[in-house]
Amino acid sequence: MIHLGVDLHRTFCYVTALDANGKVLHQGKINNERVTIERYLAGWQEPLRAVFEACSFWPAFVEAVEGKVAELYMVHPQRVKAIASAKLKNDRVDSLTLAHLLRADLLPQAWMADRETRQRRTRARTRIELGRMRTRLKNRVHALLHQQGLRAPSSDVFGKQGRVWLEQAPLAAAEREALQAYLRLLDSCEEQIRESQRRLLQASGNDDRVRWLSSIPGIGEYGANIILAEIGDITRFDRKALFSFAGLVPRVRESADKSWYGPITRAGSARLRWMMVEAAVTAVRTSPGARRFFERLCRRKPRHVARVALARKLLGAVYALLRDGVCFDEQVFATM
Repeated sequence: MIHLGVDLHRTFCYVTALDANGKVLHQGKINNERVTIERYLAGWQEPLRAVFEACSFWPAFVEAVEGKVAELYMVHPQRVKAIASAKLKNDRVDSLTLAHLLRADLLPQAWMADRETRQRRTRARTRIELGRMRTRLKNRVHALLHQQGLRAPSSDVFGKQGRVWLEQAPLAAAEREALQAYLRLLDSCEEQIRESQRRLLQASGNDDRVRWLSSIPGIGEYGANIILAEIGDITRFDRKALFSFAGLVPRVRESADKSWYGPITRAGSARLRWMMVEAAVTAVRTSPGARRFFERLCRRKPRHVARVALARKLLGAVYALLRDGVCFDEQVFATM
């Protein structure tokens, strides 16, 4: 068995090959083109095991090597302490360390999302980024009006009445040109958002998990797709691990008999955390159980702390629904 430690980069990867005894058989750079990687792997006569660190290029690398190596592993860069804390750190040392860890079966493995999950993530994250672009454009329009001392008569300056007012607003030539440019971009962005959302929902139309999650107060089909895209395979988590993955658990410092609990870690998936907090805001208005939980916490904690606690509770419901394959039950949620 040949053990390959692969240090991935944007245009090349540095590979170290070890035999079963730890002898270095090859070290060097390989171009990241798929044909080059396939040719390199085909040159080995013995079965191959390979390990690489997670990076933006990893899905393409997996596509190139899948089926050509007997075993393939991905590790989290921050968890490879032998690399992260090394005094001498370069491509050769990193790939050699990965190969030795692979040979000794000491890898801190990371989960590799399957093709379906990667496709869902791409669609969901595209929709999120388009929404953020729309928000930035609206903020630029508000900033422009504020600089000119103008206040819209309607609450929604981008609604039908607001757009009529914008067309007639007293602006100088330069400001009028900027406003028209922002509005054209905003209209285009709105069209792209509608199309992106349509494709996202269409691709998940037959997924029962979307139906289960959409039954949770504050979560619709769009939110359900974001949650599924970020979580992937629910069986890789238990309840507490999912909370940690979303960064919705407090920081803890313990020494002897003293413990200190701080704000939430904000580690893991920022998108999942954002989605659950957004769901909590809506759930307070739509779910009696969520409202009672939130109001009870607000009596002794700040509102933002209570909101995060409700987001964590809703994430517990997400875990239970995906684990058991059922829809949301208000009475069960109240007892969680």
